[in-house]
Amino acid sequence: MAKLDNKQQSYLKERFGGRVNFDKVERKLYSHDIAAIPGLIKPLIGSTVPDAVVQPVNEEELTGLIRWAMENEIVLTPRGKASPVYGGVLPVKKGIVVDFYRMNRVIGVDSDAQTATVQSGVVWEKLDRYLKKQGLTLRTYPTSYPGSTVGGWLAQGGPVSDRMRRAGFAIM
Repeated sequence: MAKLDNKQQSYLKERFGGRVNFDKVERKLYSHDIAAIPGLIKPLIGSTVPDAVVQPVNEEELTGLIRWAMENEIVLTPRGKASPVYGGVLPVKKGIVVDFYRMNRVIGVDSDAQTATVQSGVVWEKLDRYLKKQGLTLRTYPTSYPGSTVGGWLAQGGPVSDRMRRAGFAIM
C-alpha cells in the first residue's frame, strides 16, 4: 500500500481534527503492542509503522472512516489498549491504526435483562465499576481485566462465556 497522499491526509485532518496523528514518533508507538516486537521476529514482519492514527469518538465517525478507507483502498488496523503484548494489533500493511481510546462509554445497562451495551474501547474494570453502582457485576473476569478493552479482548479471541451469551452481552 502506498503512503497516504496529501488529499487523503487533508480529508482525515478535516474529519478528525486533533484526533488524527501523522507524527512519526507517535506512529512508531502504534507500530507494536504494549511491548516492542522481539528482534528475532521483526525481520519477518518488516516495518509496522502506520501512515496515520485516528481516534473516532462514536459509531458514526467509525462507519464513515471505514467507508472512506474502503473507497480509497486503505487498510485499517483496530486497536484497543494493545494489551495482547506481542502481535495482537500490528499494522503489518501500514495504513491507519484506529485507536478506540475515545470510544469508551457504557451506552446502557438493562438491569432486568442483565445486559450491557458498551463501546468497544471500554476497559473491563470501568464496566465493572459502572455495573456495581447498579448492584450488578461481571460474571466473567478476564485476566486482563484492569487494562484491556472489551472490544479488544473479544477481538483477540477472548472467550465469550455462556453466561455472557445468556446475558445478551453487546458491544457497539
